[in-house]
Order: sequence, then C-alpha cells, then structure tokens
Amino acid sequence: MTHWGKALAMRAAGFIVASLAATSALGCPLPPPVQKDLDIPRFYGDAKGSVIDPRQKALHDAAVVPLTTFVRDVTSQADKAHKRSKPAEQQEAASCALAWLTAWAKGDAWLGRMAQAQAEYQRKWDLAGVALAYLKVKSFASTEQRRTIEPWLMRFADAARAFFDDASHKRNNHWYWLGLAVGATAIATDSERHWQIARGIMTDAARDIAADGTLALELARGGRALLYHTFSAMPLVTLAELARAKGEDWYALNDGALHRLVHVTVKGVAEPNLLEARVGVRQDAAPWSGMAWLHLYLPRFAGRVGTIPLQDVKSGHRWVGGDTLVLDAVLRKLGPGLAKG
Repeated sequence: MTHWGKALAMRAAGFIVASLAATSALGCPLPPPVQKDLDIPRFYGDAKGSVIDPRQKALHDAAVVPLTTFVRDVTSQADKAHKRSKPAEQQEAASCALAWLTAWAKGDAWLGRMAQAQAEYQRKWDLAGVALAYLKVKSFASTEQRRTIEPWLMRFADAARAFFDDASHKRNNHWYWLGLAVGATAIATDSERHWQIARGIMTDAARDIAADGTLALELARGGRALLYHTFSAMPLVTLAELARAKGEDWYALNDGALHRLVHVTVKGVAEPNLLEARVGVRQDAAPWSGMAWLHLYLPRFAGRVGTIPLQDVKSGHRWVGGDTLVLDAVLRKLGPGLAKG
C-alpha cells in the first residue's frame, strides 16, 4: 500500500472509531466489526438444494453470526424508534440504528470480495433488511448521516445486482429478493434508477408465476418446494407494498400473478399434501410463524385466502426490515410523498 493509501485508510479508520465512540456515548452497544469481505459456505449437500448437510450448515451459521447480529439489531432499534411512546426514547433508538449504519457504511461493509455464490446470496438478503431499517429511521437522520449512508446503500445495491449479470446464475427466489433489496434502496435513497430495476424484477417475477400460482424453479427444489414458495412470496409481497406506497399496483401484474402465488402458498402450508402431489416428494414443514409478510397482505386481501391463524404468525424478520407492522405504518405515512415523487 502506498503512503497515500495508508493515510486514507487511517483516516477512514478514524471516522469509524469516532462513530463508534459516539455510539457508546449514547448508551447504545457497539456494532460488531465491519464485514467487508464475505466467505460463507453453502449449506446444502445436493446440487438442487433440497438436502441440508449438517456439517456445512454449522460452518455456514458460524460465518453469518456478525451479519445476523448487525441486521437483527439494526432492525430492532429501527422498530423501537416507532414503538416507543416517549420522543426521547424514539430518538435514542433511531440514533443507535443510525450510528451502526454509519459505522458500517464508512467501512464499506458488504462491498469487498464475495468468496462464493452463497456470499452473494447473503449480501442481497442483508441489503433488503438494512435498506428497510434505514427507511424506518431516515426521518431521524442528520444531513451528514444521510450523505454517508445513502451513497453506500446505492453502491451496495449495484454490487448485489452485478452478480446476476452472469447468465448462469438462476433468476429464482434470489432474483426476487434482489428486487426487494433494490426497491427498498430506491425508496430509502430516492433513486429512480434503482426503482426501475426493482420494477423490472417484479415484472419478471409476475411472468414466472404460472396460472396455478406455482414457480417452476421452486418446484424443482424437491422436498423444500413449499418452503421456497413461501420464501419467494416474502420479498414479492413486501416489494408490492413498497410499490403501493408509490401509487403503483404490482399485485395486478400478469393478471394478478402475485395473488395466485399467495393463494397456492397459503393453501400449501395449510395442506402440504397438495404440493406433495405436484412435486412427488414429501414436503418439509413450512410453519406459519415464518410468514411475516401475511401481516402486510391480509389486512387488504383477507377475502382471497382462507382462515389463517394470524396469532401464530410472527410479524417480523430481519430481511424484511424487522416488524412488518411498523413497516406498514411507515409506508402509509410516506405514501403521499412517494406517490408524488
């Protein structure tokens, strides 16, 4: 490294240390060390991704600990900024989330070397959660924080999108999660360019959904076909809700394709034998608890699906920015301004 390069690196490190010191002073836990390069083993033992290898899964889980910690805690603080009743407590939670985001933005988190495809997958899942968390606390951010976080989110989104420039990379549920990640970035940073990318991905997804509501590439997952239908519905429903806030109806694409996916997914969770008959393999359980997106969908479209034990459905997941009930409230508040934009 040149003398100039070392000077720049030391200056960047100084910014990060200052940000962390400010975080500690707020009574907010220090964030984990910035993760720039990712090396995350695949956890499946077969080519089609239907059988988990326990040893690989243990290695995978250990590798993602700092990422999980960061995204989980940032989304949690972002939610607290809206759930707390006292303005001072709201500001404290938002400041904590913003301090963590600023520290990782200054360290170019997720923007280094991705050692394998699994690392690329992780990058865009985490981007979705981080961008939605930032959207929740953007109104609390200072001008300097916005100038640090927003360009980083856009670079983050561009890096995640570049993975799919390789035509050999399947545009399955991973493509849909990228759509949510880029769409969340678009709204959080007021980027029309990223919104157009998200719209294109949603159009692809609507085209992929068959007349019976299934997704061919997810049916190919054997015993995990049902799980991957629910996993595909999560980003697509959330993305459609972002679009609704902007005055666009993405549920209507391809004659209501997303409604068909939701229907077959909900039906499949309630009656797993339906997809088992289609796939020819017993399906792994897909619990209601992991379908946080239902809290976004059901209030407006309850009549399209049967009775669902919503009390058994958790309202949050880090990759949809935390609590979907908070996200819904934020989007409703932002909606008029986004639609004008």
